[in-house]
Amino acid sequence: MKKIFAKNSGFTIIELMTVIVIIATVTVITAASYHQGKSQKVLDGQAYQLKQDLRQVQEWALSAYEIDGTPSYGYGIYIRQGNDSYILYSDDNNNKQYDSGFDRENRVVALNEKIEITSCVSGGANISSGISINYIAPDLTAKIIDGGGGDHETLEINFGVINGDGIRTVVANIAGLVYVK
Repeated sequence: MKKIFAKNSGFTIIELMTVIVIIATVTVITAASYHQGKSQKVLDGQAYQLKQDLRQVQEWALSAYEIDGTPSYGYGIYIRQGNDSYILYSDDNNNKQYDSGFDRENRVVALNEKIEITSCVSGGANISSGISINYIAPDLTAKIIDGGGGDHETLEINFGVINGDGIRTVVANIAGLVYVK
């Protein structure tokens, strides 16, 4: 009887190297997508936190919230481009904007270390001098005033990832509308 020799079965070195290159490429693409997705999630979270904080100061104004038993003329948020935080304040001197020497800081909100306020825009103009969004009860209309005393009807606060891509914008207007786009 004649023996049939089986041909060696297995993979050649070229086939193994091809599979390794494919696996490495897929791993690199997946890791990059994960990092970008994580940054986008942090960016979204920061924008929605500002929206929630704007709603909080609206609620304080509507409910005539008292801090330490002292009423306030209004409540607001002070934002400055390039800062790593923003301030929720009580307008104690009734000038409808934040004054560091006169108004109480109810809370300072630190931004995530990966996020920055890239710009504050109103009417197409960038406002770098800082801006106050102040709510006054009982009608909850807002006063949006820049550091130079100029009034604005709408404000867009842009958050961006430091050294990265992606921008989220929080929009507030004088009618009290707040949304993220």
